[in-house]
Order: sequence, then C-alpha cells, then structure tokens
Amino acid sequence: MQIQYLKSEEIDKTKWNSCVHYANNGNVFGYMWYLNNVAKEWDALVEDGYESVMPLIWQPKMLNTKSIYIPPISRSTGIYSVNMLSKKRVDAFLNAIPPEYQNIEMALNEGVHPSRDLDFEFQENVNYHMILNRDYESIILDYSKETEDLISKAIAASLVSTTNLKPEIIADFYKKHTPDKSGKHEQFHALQRIMYNALHRGIGFATGIEDQNGSLLAADFFIFDHGKLMSLIGTTSTTGISSGAHLLLIDRIIQTNARRPVILDFNTNEKWVEGFGAKPTPYLHIKRKKGWRKFL
Repeated sequence: MQIQYLKSEEIDKTKWNSCVHYANNGNVFGYMWYLNNVAKEWDALVEDGYESVMPLIWQPKMLNTKSIYIPPISRSTGIYSVNMLSKKRVDAFLNAIPPEYQNIEMALNEGVHPSRDLDFEFQENVNYHMILNRDYESIILDYSKETEDLISKAIAASLVSTTNLKPEIIADFYKKHTPDKSGKHEQFHALQRIMYNALHRGIGFATGIEDQNGSLLAADFFIFDHGKLMSLIGTTSTTGISSGAHLLLIDRIIQTNARRPVILDFNTNEKWVEGFGAKPTPYLHIKRKKGWRKFL
C-alpha cells in the first residue's frame, strides 16, 4: 500500500469521484464538486491507483503551517475506499498526513475506525438514520405520541407542502432562521451552489411547508446519494416549530418514499428525530492540537 500526498490541482477528478462513488462508506461530502463548494483550500492523500482517498481541508496558519478543519455544511469526510477499511489502512492514512498540518480536526465518515493509541483526541458523534423500505402504515407505528400530535396539529391548521422553492429562497430562509455559529452565514452562497449542483445532477430536490397565507414555515433540500436520502439544511422558523411544520415536512418525505429501498439520512444529532423512530449512527470526531506532533 502506497499513499501519496497530492495538491488539489494534481488530483485526477474522474478517478477521485469514481473512488467516492464506489466506496462502501461513500457520501456526497467527498465528491470534488462538493468539496470545491465548501472549502477554499483542500489537498489529499491517495492510495495507489485511487483505491482509497482522503481530502485534507485546510486553512493557513503561522510559520507556513496549515490547519485541517471541518467546513460548514459538511458533516463528515475522512477516508473513502473500495477496499476494506482495516485499522491498518486507516492508521496509515492518518500517519501519512504531512507534518505542516499542525492542527488537525476531522469528522471521519462511517466505517473509519483508527487505533485509539494514535496521538489524537477521540469523540464519538451521532447522526440519525431511518430505513424506509416498509409501508407508510407500518412506519408511523414507530412515531412517538408527541410527534403524532404535532403532525395532527399542523394538518388541522391546513399547513401545506410546497416544492416551488428555488435555492435562493431556501438559502435565505436558512440564513434568517439559523443562529450564526461557526461562520454558517458565510456559507450562504456555497449553499446555493451545492443545491444548484445537485439539481443539475438530478440528485436533489427542495421541499417546504407553508401556512394558508403562503408564508414559508419550514424548508429543506434533500440529496439522494449512496442509497440515502439526505437532509441538507432542514430549517424551521419559530412559528414553524410551534405549529409542527418541521415534523409535517419530514412526515411527507417519509410518506412519499415509503416502500423504497432507501435510508432517510437526517444529517443531524438532534434527538427530536427519534420521535420518527430514527436510530443513531455513530461516527468519529478526531482532534490533534498544535504541539502534539513536532514540526519537521
């Protein structure tokens, strides 16, 4: 196994995207078009003939050093591979990160499990999934009473679904109703580009919930990839939360996609989705602070 460090401009786009596409643990965050829209600078580690790849998303620091970070709108990247992701392979990739990357913070995608004796801090995060290959009547038996009641409240208030939402409208709604944490609002234009890219590739669609006056209460954009239907940026106004609009939106997605062999990827660690019967799926967050590894 030979691991090579490549600058982003040296990467073979076709081979990279092919690896992410066929990887057992692939996700949309690893494609070049997605990375280019969320990161100003990123390089990569590549195994042999692009059998395994790992993006290194970075920003410059002092003394010609770099810092690997997790960009907004990117839950996890890590290592993508068409081979078995053994601890040996994972460890080899993490140890191959060049020494100029002094600070490292990464969210590893599913199936990436390094040895715990590496010089990283480890934290287990969770995302939520839900299998939709049953009929709708069976799925809703797993709904909590609170979830059922709020959905009924939304229906009684005559809230309606809409798909007539352009990326600009969703991005603006997201910006308006999401607290500005970790530079999220700086990703306003990136979010639009991601949605337009997904629409262009035929893998994305917008949906929302409006009140009787046509006011938007909840909105989301879903991307279908690797057998998963992923929520990109589910957003709800304060009125939408109290009226159950956000739950009605998810319920309509479930109803529309029931009996399909797909997984609903909530793309969140918020526990309210457990009210639909969603199950937690763990993934690792790793961190190494400056000074843990001597700069050579």
